[in-house]
Amino acid sequence: MNSSFIGRAGTLMFVVIVSLGAGAAPAVEPPPNDPAKVRYDETGGKLVVEYHGARILTATVTAQSPDGAKVGVKLEPAQTRDDKDKVQQRLKFVPAEPAPGVVVSLEGAVVASEQAFAAEEAPGEAQKRFTCVRNSVGPSRNLRNNAVYDRRWDWVLVGPDNGRTRIAPGALARDRTEFSWSSRGSAVELVFRPRFYQKHKDIEHFTPWNYPVWKGSLTGYCTWWAYRHSFTQETLDAMLKVFVEKHLSDFGYDYMQFDDTYQQGNGSCPENWLNWNKKFPGGWKYAVKAIRDAGMKPGIWVHRIHRPGDPHVKQIGQEHPDWFVRKADGSIVTNHGFYMLDTTNKEAVENMVRKLYRGLKEQGWNYVKIDGTGDLLRAYQNKECADFFKTRPTTPEQSLRQWDVVAREELGRDVYVLACHTVGNARHVIGLVDGARLSNDGFQPRTLAQYNFMEGVVWRNDPDHCDVLGLWLMDEDAEMPVFGLRQPVPARSVHRPAICAMAGGVLMVSDKVEVYQDDRNIEGMKRSSPVLFTAPGQLYSCGRNPVAWWLQEIDRSFEHWNVLARFQWGRKREKEWKFDFKGLPQEEVKFADLGLSDDREYVVFEFWSQKYLGRCKGSFTAPAMDEGNALQVFAIREARDHPWVLSTTRHITQGGVSLLDEKWDSRGKVLSGRSSVVIQDPYVLTIHVPAGYRLAAGAVDGEKVETALQKETVTVRIVPSATKTVDWKVTFTQ
Repeated sequence: MNSSFIGRAGTLMFVVIVSLGAGAAPAVEPPPNDPAKVRYDETGGKLVVEYHGARILTATVTAQSPDGAKVGVKLEPAQTRDDKDKVQQRLKFVPAEPAPGVVVSLEGAVVASEQAFAAEEAPGEAQKRFTCVRNSVGPSRNLRNNAVYDRRWDWVLVGPDNGRTRIAPGALARDRTEFSWSSRGSAVELVFRPRFYQKHKDIEHFTPWNYPVWKGSLTGYCTWWAYRHSFTQETLDAMLKVFVEKHLSDFGYDYMQFDDTYQQGNGSCPENWLNWNKKFPGGWKYAVKAIRDAGMKPGIWVHRIHRPGDPHVKQIGQEHPDWFVRKADGSIVTNHGFYMLDTTNKEAVENMVRKLYRGLKEQGWNYVKIDGTGDLLRAYQNKECADFFKTRPTTPEQSLRQWDVVAREELGRDVYVLACHTVGNARHVIGLVDGARLSNDGFQPRTLAQYNFMEGVVWRNDPDHCDVLGLWLMDEDAEMPVFGLRQPVPARSVHRPAICAMAGGVLMVSDKVEVYQDDRNIEGMKRSSPVLFTAPGQLYSCGRNPVAWWLQEIDRSFEHWNVLARFQWGRKREKEWKFDFKGLPQEEVKFADLGLSDDREYVVFEFWSQKYLGRCKGSFTAPAMDEGNALQVFAIREARDHPWVLSTTRHITQGGVSLLDEKWDSRGKVLSGRSSVVIQDPYVLTIHVPAGYRLAAGAVDGEKVETALQKETVTVRIVPSATKTVDWKVTFTQ
């Protein structure tokens, strides 16, 4: 037996390795930024790869000539470590005796942590032919995937991108995930990269073994964009009344977040943040109770800067000048009119930072938005601060980070913490915050494609408030018909929340209360919430240009399906930063380009028009979009030989939120399931019915049912009497 080990220096050594086994508990210490340990038996083609004390790949490598003869396979290893400490390890398997037509095959299993997922490592030919942004709710089964990324330990294993790598999720245990792996080609090369996001993507503070990603839906209301400083206790009461009347919390709008409106002055010190101004006579106690009584969770905004013009701040500076960054003469440095805290001074941190976040925790806030990430960083980087930092054991970036270290210590991990704003600034507090505003002020949905690879890995992406009647980048006149209402609705009111849902990011709406009183304006909101937690399908940025196509996989114990959204972004006006919808032509969508099988039949259904597009093989045609249509959302499910749910009306994922279970009884010819429904929100199950089946009856526990027949589909409709879970069954004859 010819066994070899490829060590850090790249030398080939014969050693005896004792495997820890796939089920071994992961080590507590951080993973090394070193190559994996590799053992390859050239005689039998057995391959074992170990990293961080665990076996991550077990495989068999074979080769065959065109006439079926077995061919030996040799390993050509190579590894590099560049000047930025990026480690890359290549394992290339080639025929021992090169000959035309020889095919090398690698078949095996990858074992990774419970946070691992399959994805596409770099743009391949399919992405070049059909640009789309991909993610998945649950394990991905997409055929474009050629890598397994383990978020917990930040390593990636990459296979060939020749279209002949197949990775399928297998068993999921409490602390590990298994994947089957198959690669074929004239040669097969695996690439292993440790510290993938931290080193290869240059995200310095990304240490995922130390912190979890927030997995809950981040949907709610933010006061900022709609009201700025004019949001009052009276406005709060009116807003909560509408949210209750429209059952928006039942649709998933969980948070009510105060922004720059409640504090004394600009805030600037704990006393001003924790004691509210006259716009709120009931203070924070009234606000927190009112929000909770409405079935929502309270959120709040704070800032990092200290303005001497605010109450108490000038006096604090006079009494404790050593709490702030000072010049050589001892005077306090000001930047754009505010002080910067000296975070090396323990007393300063205790009184100006810890006291604030301890107070917020005691008041009961569930969501804390910390603004001024860029403001404070740029202030620390000011020339006037240079001498100060030369004499202190810290840097501007470390001083900024220390602020959030203390915030997290006091708030704990059960409070959602949002850094504001821009990725360039928020990258310095990665690991301490749960989410980050991706760009400057104003709804920036295009950034969701740019940073899709960070969503659900580094943090949760926040494109800023979503004003559903917003003017920024949108066509103000376009109206589109939707199945739920008789009148068309503003197209942007559908487009804007839906992009957040498809991206798996943050959806915090911000309009005047009058907007939500009109049902036409909230239909898009209802169908886009809650936002489901996603993992990226691509480990690369999709660029900042608007992307029309978004693909979301939904994995449930009873089915795996795909949701494909087509967004119309519009054409920019010549002299104005406005984009008008001009319509889009019909387009053939090839299943292979989506990462689906091109030899299977799928049934396709469009959500907003409630149109069945038929059984399709190889491709389907997305209908043309007119000047009023902002969005199409297609459910793509594998065709079955018996009735099966095709779509539901609760949410654009068409079952991702509402469909809790589904099963087919072939003997009784009964399709049954369980759904989550919202009070007074008409709920429709559209069921695909293959030839030979006929509807006999439909029933939903405790609800009046309406059924209707179409050519190849059946609809079952109820108007729920309460927000609840219902069991349903539909009986057929054959």
